[in-house]
Amino acid sequence: MFFEMLQRQWGLACLALVAAAGLSAQTAAPPLDCILALVNDQPITLADVQILDAFGLYESEIGRASGGRQRAILEKLIDLRMVIDLVRERVALSPESVIAARGEALARLDPGRVEGEYIRLGMAPDDLLPYIQEKLIYREVVFQRFSRSTIVTLQEIEAYYREVYKPALEQQGQKAPPVLEILDAIEARLKEEKIARQMDSWIKSLRQQAEIQVFDDCLNALDKEPNGP
Repeated sequence: MFFEMLQRQWGLACLALVAAAGLSAQTAAPPLDCILALVNDQPITLADVQILDAFGLYESEIGRASGGRQRAILEKLIDLRMVIDLVRERVALSPESVIAARGEALARLDPGRVEGEYIRLGMAPDDLLPYIQEKLIYREVVFQRFSRSTIVTLQEIEAYYREVYKPALEQQGQKAPPVLEILDAIEARLKEEKIARQMDSWIKSLRQQAEIQVFDDCLNALDKEPNGP
């Protein structure tokens, strides 16, 4: 409930800002904030993307994305908002779990940098919690939908070991350990790959059904932002 109320208030504020700015091609400079996209009427703002980029919250998801880090974050946010829109009332998270996840996400960053980003972006630490909550909900949806039902067979593990894992090590002049010693590791990798393929197919299906609007004038502001946290 807290997250939804905050999201609605933020969306209304951004809509008012966009209306005032006009979002027209004649605007001399991009507004301080603007709406990058609407996903089933839920706004994704320039500030959303900048905050996620500043604190590296999507670092592992975007990797070395082509076309710009912040544009890649926008695409991930579109996917995330589509999924959350489907399960809004069905995933319950305790405030303590969200706070703990924030601590884990920021632990890899220098404390001075974290404090500097809060100041630069005009944020309080609790302002980051809705973004953390979104990611946790998304992960829980993936787990419930795919992880429990995705099975890797022994035949698949043996085939991967024989056709991929062992030859790769031998090409490097290394001897592969017995398959039983790395059974769990191969199973985890194959399961992760299966889930990624299933997620990709599901997300493509959701995009065909969702109402997605992307606003080019605001999108162009991403190109003016420095890349990388």
